Amino acid sequence: MRTRHFTWLLSLLAACQSSGPGEGASGVARSRDQQRAHGEILYQMHCAVCHGSTGRGDGEASGFLFPPARDFGKGRFRLVSSKNGAPSDRDLVATLRRGIPGSAMPAWSWIAEEDLESIASHVRFLAEQGLALDLEEAAMRAGEELPPEEAGRIALARLAPDQEQDEPLPLPADADALKRGKALFNQHCADCHGPDGRGQEEPRFDEDGTLNWARNLMAGFLKGGRSTFELACRIRTGLPGSAMPPTELAAQDEAALLAYLHELIPAGASKHLLHRRSTLHARRVAEVPVQPGDSAWSAAGEIDVVLAPLWWHAEAVLAVRVTALHDGEDLAVRLSWPDRTGVVRLFTDSAPTDGAALQFSAAQEPALFGMGAPGEPTNLWHWQALRLEDVAGAEDLLVPVPHLGLPDWPNDVRADVPRYQRLLTQLSPSERVDRITVEGVQTIRSASRIPGEAHASASWEDGTWSVVFVRQLHCQSPDQISLPPGASVQLACAVWNGAAGERGARKSISIWQELALDP
Repeated sequence: MRTRHFTWLLSLLAACQSSGPGEGASGVARSRDQQRAHGEILYQMHCAVCHGSTGRGDGEASGFLFPPARDFGKGRFRLVSSKNGAPSDRDLVATLRRGIPGSAMPAWSWIAEEDLESIASHVRFLAEQGLALDLEEAAMRAGEELPPEEAGRIALARLAPDQEQDEPLPLPADADALKRGKALFNQHCADCHGPDGRGQEEPRFDEDGTLNWARNLMAGFLKGGRSTFELACRIRTGLPGSAMPPTELAAQDEAALLAYLHELIPAGASKHLLHRRSTLHARRVAEVPVQPGDSAWSAAGEIDVVLAPLWWHAEAVLAVRVTALHDGEDLAVRLSWPDRTGVVRLFTDSAPTDGAALQFSAAQEPALFGMGAPGEPTNLWHWQALRLEDVAGAEDLLVPVPHLGLPDWPNDVRADVPRYQRLLTQLSPSERVDRITVEGVQTIRSASRIPGEAHASASWEDGTWSVVFVRQLHCQSPDQISLPPGASVQLACAVWNGAAGERGARKSISIWQELALDP
């Protein structure tokens, strides 16, 4: 952070020296410089981990994401309201505020409006810089020369929005208009989104060759909002850079299609996909419950937390309920989420297990997805439904000669490298929890697992996992996050669906929530 603050200070000094007293135009420029400098700080803290420090979609976490993080330098922003397809500042802020359901991009509605405007200003700057460099390189490959100043002017012009789209006609409510709207949907939209709006499994490809797919409109996976104007913009401009093209319709036909879309897409369908920040109060009780079904949980504070899959697929977990209690000595946090299989699986490459994790940070404003930073560590409590440590002796109970080699070599007994075969019955979920301390995304691979500081009790009933994490409030080691009564820490969640093949970085994650422990 020192480097970021120093960069900001240099920008401010340069701006202050750029004009003398009474130069009004320079005063405006100085204000813009300050806004972008502040936006750069916020961008590097929250956005660079995915989009990269220069906005080219190559951040530390970019390899874990599908759909991939946007490369701003391509100059192709999906959600635009201008007639020429270039994003306005309002478009950029609206995208930040709402996020992109169907991707790992969260909603930023919890950030102050002026901070969103500052981030948008820096994103535009990165887009202009990246597009100018691409233009220079393209000219060089063609054997031509394009001076940097000219490339910058072209990039600036391409990313400058012109007039905003006109408001659409009022929506008709008669049956004939809806029938016409359905016919237009089948003609222009159903090939990708399906006749019922639930999307198609057939993949599509963006302009840059990136794999993508048509969204399930019924489930609320709308990149933009559901308002009449926002839907009209999607029809008229498409999603620039994606497989969704612009569609030109007469005003009356457009109104009929919009009316049908409002009938097709449930009101509020995407609300359950929009990230929001909440405060979870851990009330003080005489003794914390350690089993998911204990009656004491009925008196606990509870919040619903939205999850975003880093690698999007149909079986991803999209939400988790979080409950917490403490008794002055121990903290208990219960996670509950839907899982239609709930099968405890052997942890192998072909069948990963279900899992969950809690992440804690003592920083007041930790990086959104950063998993800590140098000098600002986070603690992960990691639980897996089944671990090899829990079944190491199980094969001994099932076969006459344990760890026997393959049938072709009946006398080859591999006692040093056991082969774990599938058990005849389902095992009980593990109680083991590892604590992992990280100071950034790239430190995860080298981080050590410390078992025993926390433990878990888990159950799967009627299509729902419930896992209770319990840890002493008082630190047992210097790299533990302190959890004293009366304090507040930042809390985030992650869930793995083993039946869908999730493992490692393929998981669903939340943004930070506040955990407040009652005195």
